[in-house]
Amino acid sequence: MFKPVKMAKVTLVGPKDYLEQVSATLHRLNLMHIEDPVEEEYFKIGEPSKKASIVSRSLVQLRSLLSYLKLEPETFEAKRKFRAEEIAAQLDEKLEEYREQIEAKIEEIRNLTEKNRMLEEEAKTIEPLKELGIPPKLLRGYKAIASFVGYLKADPTERLKEITDQFEIFLKEIKGGYLAAAFVKAEFADDFLIALQEHGFSEISVPDIEDFDARIAEINSEIENNNAKIKTLETELEEVKAKEAEVMMAIEEYLSMEMDRSELPLKTLVSKYAFVLTGYVPEKRVEELKTVIESRTNGRVAVDVIEDEEESQPPTLLQNPAGIRNFELFTNLFSIPKYKEFDPTPIMAIFFPIFFGMMLGDIGYGLLITVLSLYLKRVFKTEGWQGLLNIALYSGIVSIFFGFIYGEFFGPYTVPGYKPPEIHWVGPIMHGLYAFNHGHPIFDRVEEMGVKVLLFTVLVVGMFKILWGFAIGFRNVYVEHGMKAAILEKGSWFIGVLGMALLILGFAYNVNVFYHLGEEYPALGGFFNAVGLGAEVPEGVPPLPLPGIAEGWEAGVNNFYKLAVPLIVIWFILFLMEEIPKMGAMGVVMAVEILTWFGQILSYARLLAIGLSSVYIAFVVNYVVPKLMHTFIPIPIVAGVVAAVLMVLAHGVNLLLGILDPGLQSLRLHYVEFFTKFFEGGGRIFTPFGRKRKFIEEE
Repeated sequence: MFKPVKMAKVTLVGPKDYLEQVSATLHRLNLMHIEDPVEEEYFKIGEPSKKASIVSRSLVQLRSLLSYLKLEPETFEAKRKFRAEEIAAQLDEKLEEYREQIEAKIEEIRNLTEKNRMLEEEAKTIEPLKELGIPPKLLRGYKAIASFVGYLKADPTERLKEITDQFEIFLKEIKGGYLAAAFVKAEFADDFLIALQEHGFSEISVPDIEDFDARIAEINSEIENNNAKIKTLETELEEVKAKEAEVMMAIEEYLSMEMDRSELPLKTLVSKYAFVLTGYVPEKRVEELKTVIESRTNGRVAVDVIEDEEESQPPTLLQNPAGIRNFELFTNLFSIPKYKEFDPTPIMAIFFPIFFGMMLGDIGYGLLITVLSLYLKRVFKTEGWQGLLNIALYSGIVSIFFGFIYGEFFGPYTVPGYKPPEIHWVGPIMHGLYAFNHGHPIFDRVEEMGVKVLLFTVLVVGMFKILWGFAIGFRNVYVEHGMKAAILEKGSWFIGVLGMALLILGFAYNVNVFYHLGEEYPALGGFFNAVGLGAEVPEGVPPLPLPGIAEGWEAGVNNFYKLAVPLIVIWFILFLMEEIPKMGAMGVVMAVEILTWFGQILSYARLLAIGLSSVYIAFVVNYVVPKLMHTFIPIPIVAGVVAAVLMVLAHGVNLLLGILDPGLQSLRLHYVEFFTKFFEGGGRIFTPFGRKRKFIEEE
């Protein structure tokens, strides 16, 4: 945890005849990340085995069948496992059986479906022609007469008369224009076509049939018969699927394993008599690899650990416990940590749900997210979905916790100036739930002092997280480039931001924030005094106003300022030492960059702002909707039902916003305000040769 698994670079060297055996062993072990080779004078990249093309073709065909049957290896729950020898023995027979029983039926279904599509297109063509009331044999097939049947955007009669008055036209008005059939001597055909096109003519192909109604009846009958055949075939496929699903999954896994093994030579350097494989293995498992390979090859294949070059970048294998591992999804979404980088996943696993819960902070919304996550976990079985839904589950639970602290259940039940029954449909119940606290929430974030306390808290959290980020960055640079670079690149900014944080605390001290917060919340005041923040108002200092300039420097100076000034001076010196060699005098101008960190501290105020926006939306819904309905709908029962429906819809929208906004803002606070202080990323994910077997027994 916090650091990727330590890797060792290894090479496997042995006779070429042993490559296939080594391939099978490595695949079973599933612990070596094989590097792409670079050809040398005597060693060239190998070629896939002869059976690779056959295996590939069989695998593609099988996966096509599995896709049609909606069978996914990732989500399919196996009840038993098969031996590899058992699958190999019946492989050809089963593949042939699937071609006959499944592929042939699928092809027939596709043909019938295509026939139905063509029949439906024909029916769509015939239906409008019926409206003209002209038999199909009279719409086509003339030698001396040209016929035009189709759609028109406008009536062309007057324009056609300019060409000749010896024609007939039948118009049926439809939406957007006309359905028309026009007849004229063949000698005027070209001019007629031009005139019709001027009026938006779109031709309809007249089918070679005797009667429209009879043909439509035939089409409907044929489609019905085809659908019956399709249904029968689909039933038969479902029966085969129920019977053969596990075997098909096992065959797919077996073929995938064979394909991997067949293509291993593409990552191997071979000569006429030998082969060389290079890759990375977790350091703790090197001896296991060495023991197994050498025992399986009677010592003919050597496994050697080689000193890794400084400039090389081993692949990254994160090591996090099960619950924390879900958050690797968010870390990798930003970037994969480099091999020697600090892994921020555990930190995100703690703070993401806390930030989410602080913003949403509602028992009702939290319960819905929790229940919905548990339900969807049973529907979406893939690893990615399971991880994302686990994160949602944790966030929902933390939201319930903060909701209890805030006293919110689909909105607040206490708002200054309103009685609980006026603003919440379960206000009296919530009021009774908090009887232990005289009917008040444990912490009311809607009340003025609650807003101040929460704002102060999130800003302190922001200071802490930014300083923590620079501390981790200091460690990363120290590991990569040494102490001097770490001090200049990250240590200087840690000192500068710490000085800025002390300036903010000094300002809070001068306006007696600690005193006023401690006065409202005695426990908080005790904490301030315990850590020496001075919750008690110093004698002679006014309660709120800052000392004026005329009162002199000493009146406005406190220990926070006295600590902050030298820290900022030290930061500025270190900053110039880092930037002047790079940018010259321009580096002095870049010192204003420290102000961006002040903005990033203030950015944590979104933990308060996003939460309050959700709270007040819920408050408006609970308070306004019932009143409006009872005002405009005189029947109480109807008004109540309509109000309930509108409230459900409104709370649903607020819940959706309450999921998206806190989720995105929590990610932003990590990605922008935290990760950028230490996290470069750009690593390679550790992908060992082999796979975890789900349907085939381990050898």
